[in-house]
Amino acid sequence: MRRAPCPVRPVPTPPATGRDSRGRRPDAALGEHVTDDDASNSPGDDGAGAAVGAAGLARFLRRVGRLKRLPRTGWLDRGVPPADTESVADHSFRTALLAWLAAAGRPDLDRDRVLVLALLDDLAEAEAGDPPPYDPADLPPAGDAGGAPGDAERRRAFLERRQVRSLTRQAAKRAAEAAAMTSLLADLPPPLAAEMGARWAELEDGATPEARFVKQADKLETYLQSREYRAADPSRPVASFAAEVAEVVTDPSLAALRDAVSRMETDGAGTDP
Repeated sequence: MRRAPCPVRPVPTPPATGRDSRGRRPDAALGEHVTDDDASNSPGDDGAGAAVGAAGLARFLRRVGRLKRLPRTGWLDRGVPPADTESVADHSFRTALLAWLAAAGRPDLDRDRVLVLALLDDLAEAEAGDPPPYDPADLPPAGDAGGAPGDAERRRAFLERRQVRSLTRQAAKRAAEAAAMTSLLADLPPPLAAEMGARWAELEDGATPEARFVKQADKLETYLQSREYRAADPSRPVASFAAEVAEVVTDPSLAALRDAVSRMETDGAGTDP
């Protein structure tokens, strides 16, 4: 069943005072409730709302900036030191670049659409976080000093297997990310919020060739990163990522890139030249 596009924040009915319970006033031009400080989100005769509404955009950008400080959970669980763990923003940047480059020369793909979708792919994690596919309670202990015998081996074996998110965890992740997007988009003027919400829903539903391409590119970038981490430490349990891309990366351009990554000499990969 296709899910409806991510909704923009519902408009509450203002009380008789003309302000709602949060002190926001209704803006007649947009049908959105804003504070006086937020008036720049609404186009007006004085030009205060020129372009996209600077106040709301500034808030939106500050919130999504959390992605630069949000480490990718799977690498931390695999023992990558926090200082060396990529952020969600790191991953998103290379995924977008990878997808845009791999779509070159493909008349069946709109490269601009690919780029926009790739930029939106992990945006909700600014609010929803980066939960792993497995239940953290199922992850064996790290085997630090004082741990039970065999903990480290059990943890490694667990992480080397491909972990598929259960239906329950899929539903929870999707609900959390939909709520996160609704919250994030509330800072933008309705036209921009509607556009971004529709693009995000397109991506989540795999509704277009570009959306499906980006989802595969996301997995491929993670595989590339896993190779770099293993090059730095051959004991790193990352075999599950090779198994994943072998199954899910089916686009011919991305499959060719996957195979090139697999053949690539990885000594020193992931380090500065």
